[in-house]
Amino acid sequence: MLAGLIRTIGTVVLIWFVFRWLDRMARRWSNRQGPTPTPTGQSPRSTPKETPSPKDQKLGDYVDFEELKDKE
Repeated sequence: MLAGLIRTIGTVVLIWFVFRWLDRMARRWSNRQGPTPTPTGQSPRSTPKETPSPKDQKLGDYVDFEELKDKE
């Protein structure tokens, strides 16, 4: 029983190290490609802002309800 537990923990640790290694290789590969080109005159962080448009044109107007007191 203890041997099975140790083998399971060892397998999980081994898989974790393999995924870490693959992640590092993927980062090196993506850094090797270089930065993406940006249009002239714009910094990578500044993007043209679009005017917000309503998400759904079928929505109606906002209605403010007032509470009415019941006659007793």
